[in-house]
Amino acid sequence: MNSRVENSISRIAEQARGRYATALKNARNRTEIAADRVTDGKKSIKTLSKLSLKLTAVTHRTADKVLKQQIKMLEHQIDAFAGRLTAAAEATDLRNLVKTQFRMVPENASLFVNDARSALGIVAGAGAEVRDLLKGTVQDLRGTKKAVVKKATARKATKPRKKVARKKAVAAPVATPKAEVGATEEQPKAA
Repeated sequence: MNSRVENSISRIAEQARGRYATALKNARNRTEIAADRVTDGKKSIKTLSKLSLKLTAVTHRTADKVLKQQIKMLEHQIDAFAGRLTAAAEATDLRNLVKTQFRMVPENASLFVNDARSALGIVAGAGAEVRDLLKGTVQDLRGTKKAVVKKATARKATKPRKKVARKKAVAAPVATPKAEVGATEEQPKAA
């Protein structure tokens, strides 16, 4: 009987060791998965940090451009006002004064509109740049950017090869005159 009890206890102990080993293995696997997720979170933080630095750069560049454009606009308006005063001083009579001032209104207005359009163009350009930054960051965070880049480079790599092969076959006779034109253009530049 002792041997039966001993065998039973050994079997139970072996099963307990197996369950313990399985539980330990599962715990280690889960811990590794958690560590990978924490590491992936670090990548996301780096990506968002880079985005914030890029956005800061965009806002500084945009503010600089807008400020310069506003100064340019102010200078144009001061010049326009000075031009109106000069025209008023040079007027020979009331009719000439009024005629000159009315003639200057569209010129000054178009100058103001062009300056305002330039300022809005700067802001719109910055908006497009921010949109592209955000789009790229979202792709980075999702992990889709690399696949898109690979597809685009594969397409670009394929197209020029086909075009180059066709151009060489078709454009070979034309290449000689272009080389001569280039040679004549280079000679005056060097002289």
